[in-house]
Amino acid sequence: MQSSSGHPLKEQTNKLREEVNNWLTEILASYEPRYIRDNKIVRDAPFGFHRFYKHEVNVIDSPLLQRLRGVHQTALTLLTYPSATHTRFEHSLGCTIVADRMMRAINEKKPTVFIENSQIAEVRLACLLHDCGHGPFSHASEWVYDKLSPELQDVRMEDQETFHDAAGHEMLSYFIVTSPRFKQLWDDIRTLYSASQEGLLCDLGKINLERVGLMILGLASEYPKYVAGFVNGPFDADKFDYIIRDGYFSGLKTSVDIDRVAVSLDVYEEAGEEPKLCMDIAGATVLEQLLFDKMVLFSSMYHHHKVRSSFRQLVRLFRLARDRSIRLGDADLKSAVGFLRLDDSTTLSQSMRQQELRDIADCICNRRLPKRVLVVSGATLTDAISKTEWVKLGADAIATQEVETAIERQAGIEEDQACVCIDFPPAPSIDKTARRSMIRLAPGVPLVELDALYPVAGWMSGYEEFRFKSYIFGPEQYQGKIAKAAMDVLNSRSIHLDFELAKQAAKWSKS
Repeated sequence: MQSSSGHPLKEQTNKLREEVNNWLTEILASYEPRYIRDNKIVRDAPFGFHRFYKHEVNVIDSPLLQRLRGVHQTALTLLTYPSATHTRFEHSLGCTIVADRMMRAINEKKPTVFIENSQIAEVRLACLLHDCGHGPFSHASEWVYDKLSPELQDVRMEDQETFHDAAGHEMLSYFIVTSPRFKQLWDDIRTLYSASQEGLLCDLGKINLERVGLMILGLASEYPKYVAGFVNGPFDADKFDYIIRDGYFSGLKTSVDIDRVAVSLDVYEEAGEEPKLCMDIAGATVLEQLLFDKMVLFSSMYHHHKVRSSFRQLVRLFRLARDRSIRLGDADLKSAVGFLRLDDSTTLSQSMRQQELRDIADCICNRRLPKRVLVVSGATLTDAISKTEWVKLGADAIATQEVETAIERQAGIEEDQACVCIDFPPAPSIDKTARRSMIRLAPGVPLVELDALYPVAGWMSGYEEFRFKSYIFGPEQYQGKIAKAAMDVLNSRSIHLDFELAKQAAKWSKS
């Protein structure tokens, strides 16, 4: 179908826009922003005291942001790292704090650049809202609605220029911020302060919600591109905050020095070229530390086998609810927007009321997680063809599900007791930071990319070769049957394992 101008109609995009707007209309039905007399000071655990402006407090107090208090930043990592109970709400505030420090540092150092107050206000608003599209348990639900549903893939195809590189939650956040209902909320907030701009960053009428939404996607419209980079770029406030915050609350030691970031940050200006956000050479070690800490968090926390086991249980729960059209309360998980109707606790409480989901939810709530049956890694795969075929399998969610089912049948496990999970943890993504982070070696010298100074590509290949592991999980009582069945099924797909080593690797850790 085409429009009168000859361009294809964006049917799925418009459908998703409408669904987002309807959901937002429902959750904001009883919320009326009130006049805030003074700006508010918030004490953040990693970053200390910070001021939030009156209009931002109205957004923070709305059900849209308050919902994020119930969405854990690292899903069920708290079952392994008990203090990792922080949420997307704190992260959203922290991201705003970091971006503000970065922009003010630029303004102090580069009066010729001068990031205007209206731009600062838009960046701060984008940081506050950048995760409002996350579903329950963060990336666990995103994996289901992004990988297994054609909905968001269709939207990407309809508007590749805008969405080709966007994560699912970023797309939902964009549609929320640019929706008619959010615009209405913003107009109500803006009207509260139209008589006086005292204590505000700028005239709120200057804030453009389309620009705010594009920043969440890492895109710029009228502004220089580096302004959007504070929100979503090679070394943005989001990355600095989650790496520092996840390390802080898990107890893992991370060493990114945010004060050093502020001192070393700069904007490269050259006649005839677009200004570029960069780091001077003395501060390039901060970016090196950022990447190193990211790999430590992946190795020690995000890829911890118990964390991955809990992740697979969440995925299994969401997939079962979606495939069998089981509603969790009023949430229909056939649609990505359905996930926005849930937070972590309501997901589990509603699942406990569904007979088909109760066992999975109970195992999660009581930490009776599936055990490692086999560990698949560079050390346990016996040849190059096996490694290639294993990687291909990991890239195909449908094929992986078929192999899981085949293992269950081979092991004699009844269909209604399906319990085998093959887990392919995602590799740390460092390309964007390594290849797009620009370093200034000296005044008047062209910028160079970070990976020209540090062997980050070698780090990644080393991680994949020596640290990266994937797993086959199953209940303890079926481990022997699953292990033997897995070997037979994988052999039939030209994937050969050192069976004894793969079994032994699954038993090394007792945690």
